[in-house]
Amino acid sequence: MSSKKKIKLLLLNGLIVLLNIILFSNMFLGFSLFSGNILTIGLSWFEIIASIIIFMKGNLYILRKNEMHLLAKEIQSLDDCTSVFEEAIHNGDVFDENIVKNIEQIKRFSRKRDTINDILKQKFSIEEITYQKFSDVLKEVEKIFLVNMRSIINKISAFDIEEYESTFGNKKSKPNISKEKMDIYNQYIEFVNNSTNINEEILLKLDKMILEISQYNTIDGGDIKKMPAIIEMDELIKNAGLYK
Repeated sequence: MSSKKKIKLLLLNGLIVLLNIILFSNMFLGFSLFSGNILTIGLSWFEIIASIIIFMKGNLYILRKNEMHLLAKEIQSLDDCTSVFEEAIHNGDVFDENIVKNIEQIKRFSRKRDTINDILKQKFSIEEITYQKFSDVLKEVEKIFLVNMRSIINKISAFDIEEYESTFGNKKSKPNISKEKMDIYNQYIEFVNNSTNINEEILLKLDKMILEISQYNTIDGGDIKKMPAIIEMDELIKNAGLYK
């Protein structure tokens, strides 16, 4: 069990005990389940029942929090990715910063994708070849973005956060860590960092695409492939294997 999880359990259960002491101790409020006026008896029973529910559900939630229930192969959409990231965050400091960025990147991608679709619908009819070509490129880019997010989730779920925190949480053990083990840890962290940076590159290319599309009132189907943003997107699609 990670140190963060232990602290959360301690805080939750300590708070429950403290509230009950304040409520029922004669040194404080001195409430009772069987004596006093109707209001204090009602509040006492309510607090006891609430404490039991919070204790059971709270402890269960914290104990299960670090499980990433969706495997990458089960992730079919960016919404699935967001759900897994939100479930994984705060289970350890190692990837928290990147996870927050990944969640925000998914939101930004969705906004940019919707913006591009709106612009295309304003400038072209859905039946036009030009619209279909832009739409096809956008769909391929979204697939790459999804694959990249799934790869990040794979690495985070495979990383043994409890072992990592145990190893680096004890200063005395640091000199005994083998170089090979250090390299393995660093490869995981570097992969997630690099993949998060790749997401930023994809988002930047989408910004360029939005700018170029918005500048044209009419675009020939044959001219699409000559647009700098589309050339970059095509290159991205061809090199999609780099993001897996």
